[in-house]
Parts: sequence; C-alpha cells; structure tokens
Amino acid sequence: MTTSDIYGRLSDGREVRRFTMANKKGEYVQVLEYGATIHSVCVLDRYGNLGDVVLGCESGERMEGFQRSGRVVGRCANRIKNGRFQIGGREYQLECNEGANFLHGASDDYGKKLWSGRIEGDSVVLTYADHDTVGFDCDVDVLVRYRFDDFSRLSIEYEMTAHGDTVLNPTNHAYFDLSGTGDIRDHDLWIGASCRVSRDEDGIPDGGAIPVRGTAADFTYLRCVREAMKFDKGGYFKGEPYYDEFYILDKQESGKPVADLYSYNVGRGMRTYTDMPGLVLFTDPGAFTETGKNGREHGPFCGICLETGFVPNAVNCPDYASPVFLQGSQLEANTVYEFYTR
Repeated sequence: MTTSDIYGRLSDGREVRRFTMANKKGEYVQVLEYGATIHSVCVLDRYGNLGDVVLGCESGERMEGFQRSGRVVGRCANRIKNGRFQIGGREYQLECNEGANFLHGASDDYGKKLWSGRIEGDSVVLTYADHDTVGFDCDVDVLVRYRFDDFSRLSIEYEMTAHGDTVLNPTNHAYFDLSGTGDIRDHDLWIGASCRVSRDEDGIPDGGAIPVRGTAADFTYLRCVREAMKFDKGGYFKGEPYYDEFYILDKQESGKPVADLYSYNVGRGMRTYTDMPGLVLFTDPGAFTETGKNGREHGPFCGICLETGFVPNAVNCPDYASPVFLQGSQLEANTVYEFYTR
C-alpha cells in the first residue's frame, strides 16, 4: 500500500509531500519530494522489532539544511577534476564548488531541488527537469522510481534523457545504520571489488586501479569495519581512519549482490545489487554533529554510505566505464537494497 501526505514546507513556502510504501510485513519506506530523498526505511530485525535504518532530518522545516539524508545526487555525483572535460573535441568548464573541483552537481545538485512526485501502481515516481546552469550546456529530463516489496527490497530506478552531449552519473546518498546504535563501525561488510581507484595528488581518480587485497580497504570477505580500520599496517589511512573510497566492482553473476552489510547486534542485514560499475564506501567521520529524527544526535560514524555509480572523474579517464551520453540517449540504471535478518 502506498500513501502520501504533506511533510513540510520549504523556506519559500512550497509544500513537500512524503510518500509511504508499506509491505505485508508491516515494514515501510518513506520518500520525500525534496531531493527525491529516502527519508525512512523501517524494517524488522531478528527479534521482530521494527527499526529505522537510515538517517534523516527531525522535521519538515529542516530539510534544506540537513546534510545526512538519502537524497539523489546528480546530474553528476562526486568529483570532476577542475570542473573540466571534453566531449567530441568540445571543452566544457563547470562551476567549481569544492576548491578547484566540481562536486555533486554544484549549485544544480538534485538533492537540493524540489521534485514532482506521484504514486504509480506499487511505486513512487519522482521527476525533475534539469535546466542546466553550471556549464553542461544542455538540459536533462530525470525520473527516479522507488519500489518497496514484500521481500523487503527497496529498488531505485533511474531514467535520464540527455538533450545534448553530457555526463550522467546519479546516485543516492543514504546513510545506513542497521543496528540503530549511532556507530556503524561494528557492522560487518563485504564488497565485491578486488580493486579501488588510484588517485592523483589532489585525491581525484586518475584512471588507474589498485588491488585491495591485504590492506585496510580489503572487504573481499565479510569483515568488521572497526577491525579493518585497526588493521592498517600498510599506511592506507593518512590521518584519522575513515573510508571515503571508490571501488571498481568485479563482474558479478546476474542477480548476485555487489555488497553485503550486516549488524550482528540485531541480526539485520542489507545486500546491495546494481548494474552500475562502481561503489563508494563512505563512513562519516563526524566533522559536525546534527540532530536527526526523534532528536537523535548524529556524530562520528553515525552512518555508512554504499553509493553506486560511475567512477568519479571518469569523463577524464578513458580506462574507466564512460559516463558520457550523447544527445537523445538515455541512461537507465538500477540499484536495489535488500534487507534481511539472520
């Protein structure tokens, strides 16, 4: 069953609707029009208790300033070095909002826009017309479809139609905490990736790949995040240990997950499936605190992100899968988060 209500208003007075998708087990997912945001994912644990496993803002009035939310990021998630790239011999210069680099769509970031939502059968459909203002020099029509089924699977389907030659790389920035403790370092994690990207002196992917085997970045077997951080014998971490890493996914058999996150404390797990070529692992180091739902304070390691997509800066690195889409072409991508108990 899928319903909608008014969640709140933006600072300019526009209403933001909230959509609730419930399954037969009493679990539910809530999605907001603002940012096409995954606001709540309430699923069962091994004891039969319902718990919300994503971070979100405490009220409808705080949507615009809240950072740790499951918003859709686009049209190009993550970074493009110097905000510069070429397609077909033409050079593009984008707005740079992280020092010298372009990040997460800059001022056109989809996660900071009001989308138009509707209920369509068993799904919630959100659409947005991206009228470029940051240098891509073409518009894009965007559709995101959310489904939540009786098998506790939350699917995200992206459809983006380019009205010119451009870069398309959407993702969802949900922060997960399967145990509800506020510290995700005791989660176990497996990622189906034998390599991570190499980076230049500015930390931007440069086209290479580095094997993870035997390092703190190695999640090719189910491994406690905290123990992986402590393991760092090879100097993976350059300062305070936390992950902000992009993995190049190994080729998976059809229908097989690319990642598995598990909390032994409550017996709740989450498998990730995708047809995208890469995965960002981000464990929030807590540079600032933030008050979330039910007045809960979010600080260091309050959430873990598993974001699917193309490699950052791939438009400038031909050895990575290309995020370039020519005029009239369409990106179709799918990511599924499947929740289970054990």
